[in-house]
Amino acid sequence: MAINTGVIGLGNIGNGVAKNMLKGGHNVVGYDIDIARVTDAGAQPVDDAAAVAAQSDLVVVAVANIAAYEETMAALANAGKQGLVVADCCTFPEETKDAFHAQLAEAGVTLLDCPVSGARPQSQAGELAMTVSGEKEAFDRVEEALNSFCSSVTYVGEFGMSIKIKYILNLMVAIHNLTCAEAFVMARKAGIDLDLFVDVVSKSSARLQIFNTRASQWVAGDYENNITAALAIQLKDIVIIDEFAKKLDVPTPLFDVASSYYRNAEARGWQEKDAAVILELLEEAAGIPRGSA
Repeated sequence: MAINTGVIGLGNIGNGVAKNMLKGGHNVVGYDIDIARVTDAGAQPVDDAAAVAAQSDLVVVAVANIAAYEETMAALANAGKQGLVVADCCTFPEETKDAFHAQLAEAGVTLLDCPVSGARPQSQAGELAMTVSGEKEAFDRVEEALNSFCSSVTYVGEFGMSIKIKYILNLMVAIHNLTCAEAFVMARKAGIDLDLFVDVVSKSSARLQIFNTRASQWVAGDYENNITAALAIQLKDIVIIDEFAKKLDVPTPLFDVASSYYRNAEARGWQEKDAAVILELLEEAAGIPRGSA
């Protein structure tokens, strides 16, 4: 059944969310500081988060930074639309999410924690993997709409459980990205045709989703066009994951090594490039740089 939906933040994730909800037959309004992102997705642009809430039964939030997140959640709480469901697709500290869960509940709005795995290619294809935690009745009401932009939607229990799972998934992605870059630079230095290497890996037991996502960038050495996920996002997640691991007092030896490469890339000023850019660090160390970043 079609429902009125809104998307706030139509970047790498939100753009595909809006497009696929429209394909699913849902009415979609959108708000982003860059109105071109809204129109590109085919959604009806509105002036602010409050206008999104006023015209929606479900609002999907996919903003990239904590300031935008806090502003958005406060606006949705202040809108006070009774019965509104907000699907929070963002990865931020669980304490912040808990605080807004309570604030929205006081305003009669249900916040579902809905982090997704995937980057721009998966979002555009409607193949994000989502975990959902929060009120089951609210989830049941919007599950069909969530499925319109995801390949899988898994309900995992009480609010907050899904973001904990997401931290762990992001830890794995950070490691896998470096793993695949390490293999790629070895193949390049060994003189293996890179297109051939990509084809072989994609058919092997060593295949990882992150390899498929980043392979075209590594072949081209282009980290500024067709960005799947910016290094800045990876750096934001690294801080959150590190704090989560320390709170649990669990060892993260591989993550610690991977993190050092992302921070090295940050020191180079590459925050706005794709996170695949860490390959350049390995290429330099291997003595086969392709030019300045």
